[in-house]
Amino acid sequence: MANIILTKNVAVAAFTITLASLANGSARQSTIVDNSTTDYPAALIYLKIESNGSAPTAGAIYEIYLIRGDGTTRDDAAGASDAAITIENAPLLGTIVTTATINKNFYGIFDTSALGPLGPEWGIAVKNSSGQALNATEGNHYYKYGYYYPEVQ
Repeated sequence: MANIILTKNVAVAAFTITLASLANGSARQSTIVDNSTTDYPAALIYLKIESNGSAPTAGAIYEIYLIRGDGTTRDDAAGASDAAITIENAPLLGTIVTTATINKNFYGIFDTSALGPLGPEWGIAVKNSSGQALNATEGNHYYKYGYYYPEVQ
């Protein structure tokens, strides 16, 4: 019987990133994830971002960026920890489009594979371009990732 290649999923883990009250026009990076020992090639990113008590602008976006590094150099000089960041060159992973709805959950699932291998370390950055600050309750936001890779069966 011939072998087939199936996708092997790895358990989902949480990012460390603080999105509570993230101001319009501001961006925040996650703590960098160490991928140096496992060297997984790709991940799915699962996000839920909640709008505030003031409605975002209809058709505005939350921008999601991939940050990668080699242990010394990272996209946009990102640090190792959850912190504010200025996005200049990090590749755009995708966007979540908003509606003008208060306290609404906006969802996005993003595949990193289109941007190439994750490398030894990686993380994400979220830029709020919605016209309003994000919801102030940290527990109302959700940010996780799950590695996947091809496996011969």
